[in-house]
Amino acid sequence: MKTVITYSLRNEIVSEANRHDFWARKYQRVKNHRFTAKTFSRIAFENAGWHWDGKTNLTVSMTRVIKKRGKTMDDDNLASGLKATRDGISDALGTADNNPYIKWVCNQRRGDLSVLKSYVDVVITEEDNG
Repeated sequence: MKTVITYSLRNEIVSEANRHDFWARKYQRVKNHRFTAKTFSRIAFENAGWHWDGKTNLTVSMTRVIKKRGKTMDDDNLASGLKATRDGISDALGTADNNPYIKWVCNQRRGDLSVLKSYVDVVITEEDNG
């Protein structure tokens, strides 16, 4: 198992399941998160000179980093908040997010943030298929 790519996305992750925003506001937030994840993932892949062959097992770890006194989310809200990010990363990989070769992992941790409320660290790891 080897780590291929590590990068950060400046998406502020909110609990989509607990939000009651007007549909257009939610649509725009989801669209922005997906676009940002797709664009920055492609840039990270190009900078690393990496291309996924579509048959190697991958683990994609998305970690929501919050302020030291920020509120954590429970696991189902974390997964729903990271859904658009997951979709954007899978777009950059050129596959659907339910691809059996990809294992998605959602985490969160506290960090030292000054300006942002939160951001997402992404780590993509290739695993042996054997």
